[in-house]
Amino acid sequence: MLLETPAKPRRSDPGICNWGGLKRHYRLIRLYLHLRRFTLCYLTTCGGNNGNGCGGYNPAHNINNRRHAMNPSKRPALRPLPALLLGALVGQLGLAQAQQAPAAAPAATPAVTKPAAAPATPAATSTIGGKPDDAAKKPEDSTQQPGTTQMQTVTVVAERPAEQIDRSTYDVKAEVVTPNASAADVIANVPNVTVDQDGKVAIRGNQNAQIFVNGKRSAMFSGQTAGDALNSYPAEALESIEVITTPGAEFGSEGGSGPILNLVTRRVRPQGSQGQVSVNAGPNGRYGSFASGSYNNGRLQVEGQAGVMRNVNERTGWSETETDVGNAVWTTRRENDSRAPSTIVTFNPSVGYNIGETDRVSAAMKFNHVENETVSNEYYRTYHGGTTPYEEYRRAVDRDNERTVYELALGYERKYSATEKLNAELRTSGNLSDADSRNRNTYVIAPPSGARPESTNGNDTRNRLTEFSVDYQKRISPMFNLKTGVKLGRSTGQSDADYFNIDSLTGEEVIDENRASAFRYTERTYAVYVSPNFRIDENWAVLPGLRYERVDRHIDYINQNNSASDATKELLPSLHVQYGWGERGASLTGGYARRISRPTLNDINPNLQYVDDQNYTQGDPRLAPTKNDKYELKYTDTWLTWLNTNLSVYREKDSPLLGRFLTPVPGSTAVISESVNFGARTNDGVSLNLQGRPSREVNLGATLGFRRIAQSYLATLTNEDGARYSVEAERTQNTPTVQLRAQYSGIPDHQFQVNGNYTGRALNGLFETEPNWQVHLSWSWNLSREWSLRTSLRDVFDSNVNQFTQVSDTVRQVSYSEQQGRMLTVALSYRFGGVSGDPGLRNNPGMFRGPQGDGPRGPGPGGFAPGGFGPGM
Repeated sequence: MLLETPAKPRRSDPGICNWGGLKRHYRLIRLYLHLRRFTLCYLTTCGGNNGNGCGGYNPAHNINNRRHAMNPSKRPALRPLPALLLGALVGQLGLAQAQQAPAAAPAATPAVTKPAAAPATPAATSTIGGKPDDAAKKPEDSTQQPGTTQMQTVTVVAERPAEQIDRSTYDVKAEVVTPNASAADVIANVPNVTVDQDGKVAIRGNQNAQIFVNGKRSAMFSGQTAGDALNSYPAEALESIEVITTPGAEFGSEGGSGPILNLVTRRVRPQGSQGQVSVNAGPNGRYGSFASGSYNNGRLQVEGQAGVMRNVNERTGWSETETDVGNAVWTTRRENDSRAPSTIVTFNPSVGYNIGETDRVSAAMKFNHVENETVSNEYYRTYHGGTTPYEEYRRAVDRDNERTVYELALGYERKYSATEKLNAELRTSGNLSDADSRNRNTYVIAPPSGARPESTNGNDTRNRLTEFSVDYQKRISPMFNLKTGVKLGRSTGQSDADYFNIDSLTGEEVIDENRASAFRYTERTYAVYVSPNFRIDENWAVLPGLRYERVDRHIDYINQNNSASDATKELLPSLHVQYGWGERGASLTGGYARRISRPTLNDINPNLQYVDDQNYTQGDPRLAPTKNDKYELKYTDTWLTWLNTNLSVYREKDSPLLGRFLTPVPGSTAVISESVNFGARTNDGVSLNLQGRPSREVNLGATLGFRRIAQSYLATLTNEDGARYSVEAERTQNTPTVQLRAQYSGIPDHQFQVNGNYTGRALNGLFETEPNWQVHLSWSWNLSREWSLRTSLRDVFDSNVNQFTQVSDTVRQVSYSEQQGRMLTVALSYRFGGVSGDPGLRNNPGMFRGPQGDGPRGPGPGGFAPGGFGPGM
């Protein structure tokens, strides 16, 4: 008789509920399968080699076996004992290792996962550099051939690759610092991304970076308060962060021409309910509490986060301004220190419901409210060319600021088939800020023009954005996938600033017209794009794109009782080409994108806006947009089976530039920062990102970067006769960057993390920043299955300082700012509930199954990876 092949245990068996653990034992399992097949052949007299290649367990030999079975006289003799012992030993060894893999895995997930095509992770969907992985196919795609004996098919859920054809994805859920941290805290750990003490994000040193949420731009992270929004947005709401250095046609350029940082929020997938509650405390009255949870039952999915946090921002600094007024130099020295406690309330619920098997509706809200009270002490000394101060006084400022940022997104998804779907979304967001200040001056030396003992000023800013977009995707053939879409958008902005002098005797408030400003604008956007994905062959893939944008803008100059309108039309192409090879999943990707950066609300406001007694700002509505061309060549590979490498060489060309030019206020030491168009810039750089796990306990990462900026501008010179003339000059600056990261989980239930960042001297527009470096430590202790304790020490060496220098023809200004550095935070978290069912299937039955991809990828099974293309416009 023949020995029947045992069926593989089902996924529902508790011992192997996480079948993804088999990835770490890929070679062992292949050996097990080979030896088991060899055992079946060894049971016959052919001994595993009958001349028909039965050592490979082929169908031809199965037919031969069946012929022997029908003719007992020719039935081969069995060798049962050695075969049974060998099969049992190999089978138990393979299954035992598979069952132990999940338990032995470390608690932390690397910040950068291995590319899906790497051989060490066979369960992951292959990128273009690898061959299609049969393990990622659905059960119904595998059919058993007649007359053969096969193991039962197990569905393996594909992992999200770290490197996609047009972006890099970084997991932030496993960050030790994530609980009770802000989005700015975890973004600072992403390779090639830096965040300054004001929450300003730069990618490869480019501070014109755009921040999207789930592939869409948002007013939450736009404008002057974008940094404050990042500092108050909870990191717990994020699932991953995508860095898109050469944005394709699906991404609009209304927010700017720079690279994109896409925040991907957490999504509900597994069945059941779960939640987490945490509290944290720090020095100087810092504290916070946070709760998150999800519920998924049948067709309904609900998820949300809510929290309240009190933070204290303490800062010291100084500035020095020298103004050329002909034969003399006037100087202003300003010293300041401030303390700003703030209370932050966040609430981010989302709900999704599957209508039948092909339709899905969803709604998500993000709400963030911040109340801030700042007490600032400033000390001014001004000199008009002599050694005796022209004026000297102390200034006390009490500032109250309330800011509300919100976003509401309503979505509808229709899946006509497994390869065709339609997404429609209506999204509205806003960033509302209201600040009021009361200023009291105490003079040591009053100026001849008279003292300003007390004043008050306020600024009311409103930014709102509403967009409706439709994205359609269809796989035309196994080698061609099409994505296209349209968008209609409306953006409004308003700035209303006032300034009142207070009479010291009567207390009457008298408006100062020279320091008041009112301004409003409206933009309407119409866009359409097409972005097909071609699979040329097993190694080559191409992702071209073309986007047409029209932006109509209307401006109301309320102070001047005047208005103006204009319109811009742009055709924005993009192209990504990828070649992959080898078993390691190596790939070479070339990218190009044309982008455009339009002036912001503050850039085009023509009114003189008051900042403080020595600084004003002024915009220009006649400014031209900046056109940007991006080129990048990226090589990714895996070495030593555990080290992932990403080497990028890039160039960015911008013209004309948008910047700030300093000019003096006549008869005063105060200066005006004016928006101007000037020159052109070329940014050439190289970036090497290394991410590896040499052992289960150690996870290492390093990013080394170097860029050179060459920037032209008009400089004013004076000839021998004293006449001034303009010439084109050039400034260059070389900037190195280093980011180091290490995680250690060798002690049971403990995880340690250290991060260090360094940025050298950099040139940003018309000012130059000094080097900056920081080191952060984090520690996580799982007290039990439900309880965990997390500790973070930010800026260990108290090195978080910002210093920049700005020079124009007549003004030189140096500013230094130091935020309170070393800060310890302790957080205690409790996790409750759990999930049931298959965590890899969001809904079953129906087409809403499995995790959906978040971006264009290299070809997987059938030419394209499951999930296809990413978020829309």
